Amino acid sequence: MSEKSNEATYPGVHLTFPIATASYDVALRRLDAMDGRLQTIIAFIVATSAAVPSLAVGRGIHFRSYYFYGALTCFILAVIIGTVARLAGRIKVIRPRHAFDHWLHKPDWEFKMDFINQAAIDFDRNSTLVNRKWWSTVAVTLLFCVQAACLAAWVVLDHSP
Repeated sequence: MSEKSNEATYPGVHLTFPIATASYDVALRRLDAMDGRLQTIIAFIVATSAAVPSLAVGRGIHFRSYYFYGALTCFILAVIIGTVARLAGRIKVIRPRHAFDHWLHKPDWEFKMDFINQAAIDFDRNSTLVNRKWWSTVAVTLLFCVQAACLAAWVVLDHSP
């Protein structure tokens, strides 16, 4: 198709270009927010998990308990899932080298159209990454809830030597 035909078929390219450009910033902010949540919940889990056994020792509660082992398992899983989720994946952004090598020779409209297409592909990939981190945050939070229940049962119910 000719450039004029493309412009007639897709007249919104000039209007969409700023949105496509801003989509990278949106994705980065969402990813930073999810990473922050993961980091916060992991830090909270580690802090509370260290405190409860210290208090339990003072009450004479032993560590040979299925409740304690359950809490320990949940703790380990939560920390592993949270750490892997934080380390896995990288945000996808436009590579200037790619634009230089493949797009700079194109007219304004065609350049913008190709940029919008690449931004859409990158946004979909970045959204998948953010969603994976969100589901990991949910899993870590649920594991912490189970861990807290196990620790409470351990401290309240398990007094046998």
